[in-house]
Amino acid sequence: MRKEKQKLVKEGKLRKSVLTDSVIFKGDDNKYYEQIGTEVIDITDEIPFEIPKNWIWTRLKNFCSVCTGATFKKEEMESEHCGIRVLRGGNIKPFQLCTKPDDIFIPQSKVKEDILLKHNDIVTPAVTSLENIGKMARVELDMPYTTVGGFVFIIRPLGGGESLSKYLLAFMSSSSAIEFMKSITNKSGQAFYNIGKERLVTALVPIPPLVEQERIVSKLEKLFEQLR
Repeated sequence: MRKEKQKLVKEGKLRKSVLTDSVIFKGDDNKYYEQIGTEVIDITDEIPFEIPKNWIWTRLKNFCSVCTGATFKKEEMESEHCGIRVLRGGNIKPFQLCTKPDDIFIPQSKVKEDILLKHNDIVTPAVTSLENIGKMARVELDMPYTTVGGFVFIIRPLGGGESLSKYLLAFMSSSSAIEFMKSITNKSGQAFYNIGKERLVTALVPIPPLVEQERIVSKLEKLFEQLR
């Protein structure tokens, strides 16, 4: 994961500061601390709930890259359905990413390769109505001719595979994560809320061991199957 971060920093896709990973631990006084370099600070008030001893808390930025999608001018839109498809907030349903007949297309030359959707990416609106904050979907296959618009986040796990991606989708869709996202929004106009990237990447995520991730994902998939 660290090697992938170093590669992305070298390519200018991530800031150098992401290489300074934080380590979160529980002290003998039962308080939670975060160590960044030589600095150690008490973050007990930030911890939303207790986790099992073999789990860890970490920041989203420590194992994911987060960026927004393509920005473009109206005159750059293709009149025919060719080029790169741009998905927007309306394409994101809870746990499902869908295409629509009125999707926008822009020339391939206007889209950087690193914002084309990849397997295991998670997408969520960056600017949306209050009730749609935390609406998440996962990319199940590489989509080399599809990206998202500038008002949508791409959350890309740096390693960890399918289990981590599915687990992260479940956690980021939870009431705890949604409450955090609501707390970091700024109102943009009368009906929309803007989620700041710099604050989103500080989200605390509880990470279980791989075997536990797989068990949780399997259980959730069985429950969703029963609801269909």
